[in-house]
Amino acid sequence: MKKADLLQTFVNSLWRTTAGVMALLCLFSACAPEEAFYWQTKEGDAYLLSADRTVVGRLEGNVPEGVDISDEIIRLDSSTFKIVRRYTAIRAIDSASLFLDFRHHSRSHFWMIPAVSYNGNHWGRGKEPKGAMENGRWRTFSFRRTPVPGATFSEGDRFAVAAWSDTPTGEYRNFSCSLMPEETQTTHRILWPEEELPTVYCDRDRYADGYKKRVRLEKGDTVTLTLYLTVSAVEPDHRAMRHFLRKAWDHAEKPVVPVLDARKLWDLGVRYAIESLWAEEGSFKGFSIGLLPDGANGWKQRSGWKYEIGWCGQNASLANSLLTDYLRNPRHTESLHRALATLDTWATHCPLPNGLFVTHYDHILNHREDGVMDACNLGMAVSNFFEACDLARAAGLERPLYERVAYGICDFVKADQQPEGVYARGWTPDGKCYVREGTIGSFMVPPMLEAWQRSGDSAYLASAAKAFDYYMEELKTCGYTTAGALDTWCIDRESSMPLLRASLMLHEITGNPVYLDHAVSVSYYLSTWLWHYQGIYPENDNFTEYHYSTFGATSVSTQHHHLDPYALYWVSDWIRLAGLTGDRQWKEKALAVWRNGCQLVSDGTLEINGRIRPAGSQNEACFESNWAFNSDTERINSWLVAWPGAFRMETLRKLNDFQLLNEE
Repeated sequence: MKKADLLQTFVNSLWRTTAGVMALLCLFSACAPEEAFYWQTKEGDAYLLSADRTVVGRLEGNVPEGVDISDEIIRLDSSTFKIVRRYTAIRAIDSASLFLDFRHHSRSHFWMIPAVSYNGNHWGRGKEPKGAMENGRWRTFSFRRTPVPGATFSEGDRFAVAAWSDTPTGEYRNFSCSLMPEETQTTHRILWPEEELPTVYCDRDRYADGYKKRVRLEKGDTVTLTLYLTVSAVEPDHRAMRHFLRKAWDHAEKPVVPVLDARKLWDLGVRYAIESLWAEEGSFKGFSIGLLPDGANGWKQRSGWKYEIGWCGQNASLANSLLTDYLRNPRHTESLHRALATLDTWATHCPLPNGLFVTHYDHILNHREDGVMDACNLGMAVSNFFEACDLARAAGLERPLYERVAYGICDFVKADQQPEGVYARGWTPDGKCYVREGTIGSFMVPPMLEAWQRSGDSAYLASAAKAFDYYMEELKTCGYTTAGALDTWCIDRESSMPLLRASLMLHEITGNPVYLDHAVSVSYYLSTWLWHYQGIYPENDNFTEYHYSTFGATSVSTQHHHLDPYALYWVSDWIRLAGLTGDRQWKEKALAVWRNGCQLVSDGTLEINGRIRPAGSQNEACFESNWAFNSDTERINSWLVAWPGAFRMETLRKLNDFQLLNEE
């Protein structure tokens, strides 16, 4: 047999298995020529980074009067460098201002400041920072807004460039970043001391005056700026992002955040649902969306827009966790009774004749016939009602209504699906599409796949696969997903999560390795929202006082710059992805997310900001930057919403392996 035929036979045999596909990709990568990046000094002693006689870019920076500089460039691997510039004051300087640039000699076809700006944030109806400039001035952002300290990323004609820095160890060392895409070049910059100019994005769609901190240098003082730089070839579908994010994760310190044992967390979650969230009002029996301060150092259930099937309210998921609690311990009959009362309430009163489902029970209580039933809530309703049917059966009860509700939603969405595959953001009660734009429709893909798995009806599978292709192509083309966070209308994190879960489901159903690669792509996008470091805050700061670590948190969207534990929702998916790919980073990230999301869960004695929190409760938002935080507000907010506990318990019931989450 000829050598070429032998290779083809080997390739064909590898292609039949997922493990073989991974090996094949590694084989091709090993055979591919690697760029040889090297530094040289030319053009007035500037440091030039080159590859194959092509100048990639140059290292530049300001040298203020009265300052001496020294540079060190350390090669960390074939494409990653640690650049250290030390500034030493040779005389006193009243207000120092330093910056260090890598100027990529190419225009940007795509650029990103992770969790802050994706190609300028031009998608959406919000008023978050649009573009790299404001009124003719380049925007600068504190490193605290970025999941990798001061990270910037750009894709040029040939090369993709990413830059970031070390986590500052104190306020004196805090810095900012900027990305400056121009017609023929793109500049990646870090600046010291910290600034946000020309304005500060201070709250949803709101701006405040910009600031620049003033620092005096005495003679002999030294300031060090460190810039990590990694370069790779541009690849289709923004795949060069993988190179940057892999390097950033490998470089991260990965602190192990101490949290309560998983069994204890389960018990506390059950207590919070029963003792604090349970509500009965008119025909409603179920769970409140959350607690707020009552004005007398206590707590009260929110008084409006309070009963929701999914998203923030998570009535169906909480009910399923209580059913699971009963199955694990049949003496917990209260868990069984509350779960069934909740599910029966929603399943009886909320289905509509066209198959849609009222996702906010407030409409039922207030006899309202308006509103929008969004794909996020509907998708969660379907998955949870399917699961509830099985859990009830395991408890010796038959609840066929639960399954009928779930199929009804799927049938409506399937019938409304457009020829190109798109579902919708939501529908009015009479079945009219509210709007189609945004990735939020992808929340219906996993439940549609579940409908096929249960029924065997290929129409569900065909619908799901077509919708998945549409939304996945959108992510590959744009480099971001949109409109999953229901209180915003922008680029976000939440809308891509269903694509991760659907990718893994489609891979399991079809065996096609392409879906596994899609799961990896989505996971890298989700990683652009994941905090890779533990921020250091002043001694009198909320985060320091209550030992809150930012490592493993995720930011919400380009419109909402705060951290929360939403990534608890995909912990089990990342653990599964790690097993399928053999790539440990996904399990490391899953455990980082888990530990972050299990911080500040009250045991019933936890006091934060002067209020003792009920057992099992946890606040929603932590304000890591200047967004929604100032000297008069709390960095750890007091909105004890239902969803963090619901997601925590949902992860525990899906994994059914508490010890796995206690690993280090």
